[in-house]
Parts: sequence; C-alpha cells; structure tokens
Amino acid sequence: MTVARRGAAGDLRVAPDAQGALELQRFANAGRLLAAVSGDLLRAIGMAHGDVAFLREQLAAGDGARDAADEAHRSLSHAAARVDALLSVTRAREPQVAEVRLAEVAESALFDLSACLAGLALEKELDGHARALADRGGLLQSLVSLLLDAADAAHAQVRIAARGAEVVVEDDGPLPLQPESLPERADTPLWVCRNVLRSFDADLSVGVSALGGRRVTVRLRGA
Repeated sequence: MTVARRGAAGDLRVAPDAQGALELQRFANAGRLLAAVSGDLLRAIGMAHGDVAFLREQLAAGDGARDAADEAHRSLSHAAARVDALLSVTRAREPQVAEVRLAEVAESALFDLSACLAGLALEKELDGHARALADRGGLLQSLVSLLLDAADAAHAQVRIAARGAEVVVEDDGPLPLQPESLPERADTPLWVCRNVLRSFDADLSVGVSALGGRRVTVRLRGA
C-alpha cells in the first residue's frame, strides 16, 4: 500500500509511486464526464449557432432581436458551464495532504457533475464540521469517479453523506454480486479509486445500500 510521505519541510505529500494512479483517475474521469455531457454540449452549441444566425437576420430587419439575443445568451451560457465543469475535472492539482472540509469537497464534485445528476433525485447529508486529512485533488477525483458510477447505475436516486471522517456514496441501481469484491477488480474505476485513496492513507469499502444498490464508504484519517 502506498502512503503519504513527510517531506523535508515537514509537510505531507502523496507518495511518488501514486502519481500514475492520480493521473489515470483524472483523465478517466474527464473522459467519462465528456462522454456523458457531449450530446448535451453539442445541442447547446448548435442552438447558440442557430440563434446567433437568426439574431443577425433580426438585427438587419429590426424585429425580434432581443428575444433572439436572450436565447443565444442562454445557449452559450449552458455550453460554457459544461465546458467549465469538464476543465475543472481535468485540471491538474499538486498533490499535498492537508486538512480538508469534506462537505466542501463533496459539493465541488457535485457541482462538476450537475449535468450527469440532473435527471436523478439527489439526497445530500453533508456535515459542515466534518474534516479529515487528505489530498484534496485526489479525494475530489475519487468522489467524482464514485458519483459517476452511481449516476450510471442509478434508476432514480443517488445519496451522498459526509460525517466524521467518512464520505458515503449510494445508489438505487442493480446490486452486483459480491459487491465487497469490486475494488479487487484490476483497472476498474473502484480499483483506481482505492489506489488513489491509499496514497494518502485513506481507503474504501463496498457494501449494500439501504436504497437497494451499491454503497461505497470512503474512510479518511481524522484531522
């Protein structure tokens, strides 16, 4: 198991041998998010293209320009938000272990994945006082990956909770056989998640959710 190392200045940094897992997770998450929102993004850009063309015609004729401009603005804002979320997921962050607020990291992951979760009932139970020691970038990417899994599996509901030094992600999707064995399946998102979490001395386990699907519990070191 890789663990966080203490540098010369006394700060905690993620072990060097974990960098490959961090990079793999970051780009895998970006690819999964892009695949999930690409249709929505293309529709928004297409609408904006058509609206701007119509706006040009209306400006020349002097009729309906304000409505066309408003629609073009909404379409472009929609597309920009999707691109901004994708760039947020792909952004490289210097690995460093420090105290983090679990609710803040969870909210950041939910914000980046708002398009993927839009059609689902999302239940949040985020204790604003819950803190833990973690590499924020690695934890964020792990929660993004777990929420993408939950969104892919869910029929209608996803739940995320943060309390103590734990974050729990659940869904109401079909329950795999022997869910506790899922992190052992090499090169899967859960396997990569576990490796990333272990790089800063955290871990995860998988079980059965009260919603009927999968429950993933991330356990971190208390601050």
